[in-house]
Amino acid sequence: MTDELPVRMVLNDIADILKDGKRFFLVSHKDPDGDALGSMLALGETLMLSGKEVVLFNEGPIPDSLASLAGAEGIVEDFNPESGFDACFVLDCGNLERVGRISCRLSKLRPLINIDHHGSNSGFGDLNLVDADSSSVGEIVYRLIKLADLPMNLNIAENIFVAIQTDTGSFRYDNTTREAFHIAAETLDLGVSAWRISRRVMDEYTLKDLRLLESSLKTIELYHTGKVGLITITKRMQSQANADNVDSERFVSYPRFIPGVEIAALIRELGRDYYKFSLRSNDRVNVADLARYFGGGGHPRAAAFTREGSLDLLKQEFLTKALEFLDSR
Repeated sequence: MTDELPVRMVLNDIADILKDGKRFFLVSHKDPDGDALGSMLALGETLMLSGKEVVLFNEGPIPDSLASLAGAEGIVEDFNPESGFDACFVLDCGNLERVGRISCRLSKLRPLINIDHHGSNSGFGDLNLVDADSSSVGEIVYRLIKLADLPMNLNIAENIFVAIQTDTGSFRYDNTTREAFHIAAETLDLGVSAWRISRRVMDEYTLKDLRLLESSLKTIELYHTGKVGLITITKRMQSQANADNVDSERFVSYPRFIPGVEIAALIRELGRDYYKFSLRSNDRVNVADLARYFGGGGHPRAAAFTREGSLDLLKQEFLTKALEFLDSR
């Protein structure tokens, strides 16, 4: 565990807040993944079962594959934070801006509690529970629930399982730890069906998903003697596939599967001259450091950043820096 004594002390402080507080605001990052939503929903439900008032916020859009998570129907996408909350929990965000448009208004809510496992976290909270050795924020939330002696049920356990499973790539990535397996096993003891969750969250593709995948696969490009693979999704492609709400983050794996590729990048158009680069590394390159150069962050094997500009120029800028990282490793 990273900085074991400080992390344990912060865990205890936050557990006390969870036990003593009555009203909480929970938020995770926009364009959420399974860890962001799973950890927020798990923490939200255990607090509500304890008789506390909870507001769950996410700017969205919530991918179809995660929309059926227990409690997801209670997430609000439009809310004006005000005083009266006993704490604001920001989950799975390397910096406060990751929550989206609401970030500038969260200063009204104190204490601001930052729970994350990204080593690049900026430490923006009044309390910062950042453990880069945890597989996921879901793993941290599980430890908090146990420490604070909060209720646990099947819905909570399923959301914890989703958080861990998605962030470990179904227990395949190198952030898969003994503790991740241990917590996952405990959720199975509570009735979680690993097969049913995996089928729904990780493996299920709708026809529009596959139509978008079909068009995006045609964009795969290899650079730097096959060490960098790019795949691109434009707004036009999404519109043609009627797939605006597709969990397309999974598509980054396809160029990564190609033998010899070290860095894979999914380039997704978010708006006019505005793109998100989702990065994956197979072995040598720390893509969190690569993403940090462009103002982003993440994990050594999975990271992301957003950038404004023309697609051709952004690709060239990225490829130039990616080559520097490859040559230095």
